[in-house]
Amino acid sequence: MSQAWVVDSNCFIHLGQKGKEKVVEDLKSALNGAKLLITPGVKDEVATVSMRKIPGHPNLLALFDTLLHSTSVEEEDVRNLATKIGERAAPQDVDLSLMVLADQLGSDGAEVILVSDDFKMTTTAETADLAFTTCPPSTFIERLIDGGVEEGRDERLRSLSRQVRASEMKYAISRRDQYDVQKKLTWMVDSLLASAHTMAEEHESNEDEVDEGRLIADLTRTIRGYGIKSKRLEALGNLPEICQPVQRLDQHLSSLRTSAEDDIPTTLRATKNLLTDVMEQVGLGLAPLDEAKAEIAHRAMAGSLLRTESALGVLEGMEGEMERARTHLVRALHLATLVDDVGSERKAMRRLGVLALYAGNLQRSFDLLAAATNQPTSNPVDTIPSLVLSAIVAMLLEQREDAQKRVEHAASLLSKSPLEGADSLDRLGSILLAIDRPDLAVELFDEAMELALIGSDDTKLEAIAHRLLQAETALSESDHDDAPSLRMLLDGLTPVDQGESKTKAISQASTGDA
Repeated sequence: MSQAWVVDSNCFIHLGQKGKEKVVEDLKSALNGAKLLITPGVKDEVATVSMRKIPGHPNLLALFDTLLHSTSVEEEDVRNLATKIGERAAPQDVDLSLMVLADQLGSDGAEVILVSDDFKMTTTAETADLAFTTCPPSTFIERLIDGGVEEGRDERLRSLSRQVRASEMKYAISRRDQYDVQKKLTWMVDSLLASAHTMAEEHESNEDEVDEGRLIADLTRTIRGYGIKSKRLEALGNLPEICQPVQRLDQHLSSLRTSAEDDIPTTLRATKNLLTDVMEQVGLGLAPLDEAKAEIAHRAMAGSLLRTESALGVLEGMEGEMERARTHLVRALHLATLVDDVGSERKAMRRLGVLALYAGNLQRSFDLLAAATNQPTSNPVDTIPSLVLSAIVAMLLEQREDAQKRVEHAASLLSKSPLEGADSLDRLGSILLAIDRPDLAVELFDEAMELALIGSDDTKLEAIAHRLLQAETALSESDHDDAPSLRMLLDGLTPVDQGESKTKAISQASTGDA
């Protein structure tokens, strides 16, 4: 029986983040002529993903072109599957289109594996008795290792599989408050153990190998106060002692989050003085070291410095010092490129985009927000704030078609994860309120309430209703000529208007304020 791989966009996002120069060559050899099957929706979702670890950061789709085969499915089949599993769906729902394609191939006699780290696809396939099995991207890569003569290829694939698995588990654990993560982790482990080949044992020598990535990760852990094995601590030499002052930055930022300090100028001054003091101490320690060790230290410290520069940018913005705020946020963006965390880069670019919007530099704002949108992520919901903001700026630039496409993309993501989406729009509404756009904040709070209703979260609904009232209070003081067209644009973020329930929640919130 033939075997077919139907691949979700999150697999390609992992490959974009972790794949190195020979990844296409290795996959092509391991697939032995087989193609990776996708739907047009997947192609759209990964159209801007680049290969972060390959010089020049080439576009993923262009690089993988010879390995991919895109197949369309009928919209009626998507709607039928949605009805079967009891979900609402847009005609272009990517997850459902992949399941339709996989089920059709499986019904025709092929052994079909749907590659995705979306655990919902697995549970859906089981309950609906669909004709395919699933596995996460890390297991897919592991299953391609056949122990053949191309030893270098298999070692590279095994290393890639481990890196992707670490990202999958990190993401799953980060969502432990939103769903039963234990079931997903069990599925991930079971799918790995069920691999068709026998996993090769790690060579003992591998544990003794120390590369730059391991040293950076170990030093980062020591900076954050975590313990590591004595042998690995020894490999770091005196770097932990040199970088130890950076811990003071994280402690300071933590105290800012938990205190009720209202004196922003004093907080700004204290944070700047501490940053200068810490950098002076670290600089004195790093000066005698060679370039390689200094680079390890700088990359390990980048996360703490990034968070400090971001905090300074926010504080300067609160003081109305927009140019100073921009300077700090630009530094934060630079530091984010040294951290193996795309989310930090996305947040830094988004903050700069909001600052440019507030300053009236629309083209710079759009460029930053569009770049933030295109950053790869394991969770598509993370792109919603950048998508919505870039849609707003596109409309202000009179790029109406682009703005509409961005809102439609955001709407499709919101429909799949309504409660996460509600949180995202809620935070975005607060951001717009802070930059004197209560008219837009009202619309986003309104959309967030609809999502909270869809997700049946009354607590979240009432909390958003309070913020909606605050925005409406500020609305009378705000006058923007572009408000009607922007409100109409944002109204497309959610398909359902549950006016009666929202009115009740707002009434309760108003009573509570009284």
